Amino acid sequence: MAGDVHEQVFSEEQLFTSDVRGEEEDDSGEKSTAAPSASPTATANSSKTSCASVAKAPTTLSLATVASTVVGSVRERRRKRAAERAKQIVYWLESKYDILPEVCSSFENWKEAPSATYDFDLLWCDQAIPADRFMKLKLYQKMNHFVGMSSITRKNNLGRNLLRMRKQYPKEYKFFPDTWILPTDLSDFKQQFSASKNKTFIIKPDNGCQGKGIYLIRDVEKVPVDFSTTYVAQRYIHRPFLLDGFKFDLRLYVLVVGCDPLRIFLHRRGLVRLASEQYVEPAGKNLSQAMVHLTNYAINKLNPNFEENTNPEDAQDGHKRSWEAVQQHLRKEGHDVDTLLEEIEDLIVKTLIAVQPSLSHFYHSCQPDDVENSMCFEILGFDVMLDQRLQPWLLEVNHAPSFTADSELDRVVKEEVLRDSFALLHLDPEGRRQKKREVRERMEQRAMGVNKRHCIEERVAQEREGALLRTEWEDAQLAEGSGYKRLYPSFEKESQYFQVHEAAIQIWEMLMGGSSRRSIRLSDPVEKTASEADGKPRSGSAKTGAEKDTSGEAPKAEPVKRTAEEIREVVDRLMQGCSARPRKQAARRRGSSN
Repeated sequence: MAGDVHEQVFSEEQLFTSDVRGEEEDDSGEKSTAAPSASPTATANSSKTSCASVAKAPTTLSLATVASTVVGSVRERRRKRAAERAKQIVYWLESKYDILPEVCSSFENWKEAPSATYDFDLLWCDQAIPADRFMKLKLYQKMNHFVGMSSITRKNNLGRNLLRMRKQYPKEYKFFPDTWILPTDLSDFKQQFSASKNKTFIIKPDNGCQGKGIYLIRDVEKVPVDFSTTYVAQRYIHRPFLLDGFKFDLRLYVLVVGCDPLRIFLHRRGLVRLASEQYVEPAGKNLSQAMVHLTNYAINKLNPNFEENTNPEDAQDGHKRSWEAVQQHLRKEGHDVDTLLEEIEDLIVKTLIAVQPSLSHFYHSCQPDDVENSMCFEILGFDVMLDQRLQPWLLEVNHAPSFTADSELDRVVKEEVLRDSFALLHLDPEGRRQKKREVRERMEQRAMGVNKRHCIEERVAQEREGALLRTEWEDAQLAEGSGYKRLYPSFEKESQYFQVHEAAIQIWEMLMGGSSRRSIRLSDPVEKTASEADGKPRSGSAKTGAEKDTSGEAPKAEPVKRTAEEIREVVDRLMQGCSARPRKQAARRRGSSN
């Protein structure tokens, strides 16, 4: 547009200048022949007109020069901004923690976006991000939450999903205390109380945090019967491992950067949070002493006896300590720390495998064009407690662990966790430009009617190839000194957890009432299971058209399509760990069978 304006001004200038010069030439020729007959007044007027015309020319020339200079400067500024943007990583933070902007601004060529509508590369939000916002993201953008992660970050959903897996594999899923969801399991929970044994249970709100609403009970009369609120009841670990006479738990930072396949990393740094009062076994008189039985930092920091950590390297300093320092302390006391770490890593992987099918389903439903499995990441806070035998027990999973830096220990641990997490996201300006080019090419092909569609086998092969390349890149990053350790995937881990993963897929298909997409594996994603090799479909999977024709069975009627409201209801039920079928249909089916 600027070039067109410049050409237009230049043409008018040439036309105007040519006319002036022609009139001057003709007048000079006519003056030699008609000068004697010309009157003095006409001569004077002609002279004035010529002078005025000659005076206008420099003005027009100066305007054209100014316009050309302005257009050139605008172009130059645009080129500079485009060149700078091509080298930058733009982030948008919706966070209350001061440490986040400090860490992001410390990276070279990282810039904060001016608004949420800006073309950013990284989105960080302290709260869970809804599915509709994730659907609007572009393929090169990343956000710090997975849609559907509430399947384990809400206490009731975590209990339901782990209990389902425990029914399939009791020995594999014995790393969490006995759990009841109230009021659903109210009758079964009341049967746990007996006069002969005074068992202690801990009651938690399903979506609480920072120890709010948590209390201990030993009397069946104090069981909550509020049917408008969901609670989680767990068997209290009454003989925990103690540090200097205090009960404690571990806050471990787990990074998930992919859901199909799962990409899980555990950071070497963590926090050991101690209760602020000496531990005594629960009894009727001390059940209300929260600072004895609860290890939540938000509760214990209010105690006047609470001591802040002043030396992150000291395993006996303060009521919040470094996990690395505590490990060294346990080794000096002769404990088998290596076995403990293996058991902790095992429970982390099994917990996330239990919800992998649902995470993959929500992810691919929101972003069906993404084949790199890289648009979401999440830093989870796993809370683990050790009993007197040094056996780890999973208490809960936090989708938004606190990044408040109240002490030097907090700053050291959380800053390193954030830096190492951002380094594993593979934020690359060149990758952003490449994805933009691919999107433009697909749009052009679609407009021309030559859009090529890949079959399922080609899509799976493309996703597996991308998974292998990303694994190699991550291994190179970890070798450079990252604080993270890969827990999953690897060829050995996929083989180790294959049966557990298959059980999770079958449970998800049962809840969905249909088959799920094939999970991507590094080893061999197109490898057939034993039942498929024999020609038998996996339970819950649909038959192909050829199988239906040759089986001799009558074709079944196609399922009725759900409305948008029904789909939202199904999604809500699945995220809560319930069946996708409404209860009315199940009741109608039972009535028809009778």
